[in-house]
Amino acid sequence: MFLKGKIAVVTGGASGIGLALAVRFIKEGATVVISDINEKAVNEKAIEIGATAIVANVAKEDDVKALVEKATDQFGQIDLFVSNAGIAKFGDPFSPEGDWDFSWHVNVMSQVYAAKYVLPQMIARGDGYLLNTASAAGLLVEFHSAIYSTTKHAAVGFAEWIAATYKGNGIKVSVLCPSAVKTPMAAGVAAMQEGALEPEEVAVAVVKAIEKEQFMISTHASIWPLYSVKSQDYDKYIDLLVERRAYKLALDNKE
Repeated sequence: MFLKGKIAVVTGGASGIGLALAVRFIKEGATVVISDINEKAVNEKAIEIGATAIVANVAKEDDVKALVEKATDQFGQIDLFVSNAGIAKFGDPFSPEGDWDFSWHVNVMSQVYAAKYVLPQMIARGDGYLLNTASAAGLLVEFHSAIYSTTKHAAVGFAEWIAATYKGNGIKVSVLCPSAVKTPMAAGVAAMQEGALEPEEVAVAVVKAIEKEQFMISTHASIWPLYSVKSQDYDKYIDLLVERRAYKLALDNKE
């Protein structure tokens, strides 16, 4: 898909990767709707970059439904829906259930809701694109948070299911699995800064991938050797994770 003349919706669009994507999409000639839970920020950024702002809490199904309806009413259709909003909440099996539930709804169910409400119009046209932001933690592991890793694995799995199920209906799907990126979400964690890219660099890679209609969008080639071990020898992969965890957490302890 080439973005010129397309209508794109980007959630989590007031900052970080979402904002960088919106700016890049507009540069490519798309009409962009940015959505965010932060009303002040999304309205200010929309004016700044030349986008349309729609406030939504993507953890709520009714908000996602309204977002799709408002964007469609205003622009006639949605060609590309980017489920980018996410949350990085630290947690483990001992964390309160509310922490798990909130992350589950933001990182996974928001993407389910988006598909539920935007797919019907895309299927009817025989054309449409979903870009779901997950994380390299959905392919490997983020050692700081069981909550984050678990929900991002689920996001990757959902994107795979959508891609396999609706390809015959003309639906294209990409899943963005970035490693370290310099965003507010990763600020203050040393291990998340190692090799970190600027959001604008990620946006360039995303546009190139969308043009090729590429399913997996990765930002760091360094993850693939370990992922290759995972696909061939899971026990060895777990042992390597133990070593990698010690290294990553040691970076934080140096701060």
